[in-house]
Amino acid sequence: MARRKISEMQTIVRQRYEGQLQSIEPLSDLARKLLSQEGFLDLFLEVRMLYPTYEDAYEMLEEQHERITGARMYSEYHSFRRGFLRWKTKKRSPE
Repeated sequence: MARRKISEMQTIVRQRYEGQLQSIEPLSDLARKLLSQEGFLDLFLEVRMLYPTYEDAYEMLEEQHERITGARMYSEYHSFRRGFLRWKTKKRSPE
């Protein structure tokens, strides 16, 4: 396979990117869990009884997700609820 020629400027930019990426701290297990759909749902199961309503528990998780990623996992509580019920049903049924 032919190798492309890399200019000195490209090497400098590449090194800058590599340095920036290497300086990012690894995510904690909890953060990693929050960022996946299944982990988000698992966390909801763990914290839902710690809040006055399920919606309050959901909103707390969304706020943390948005703080970390800049985006919500679900558009709204009703969307989350539909996904949660599907996931819960699927998890209970034998495959």
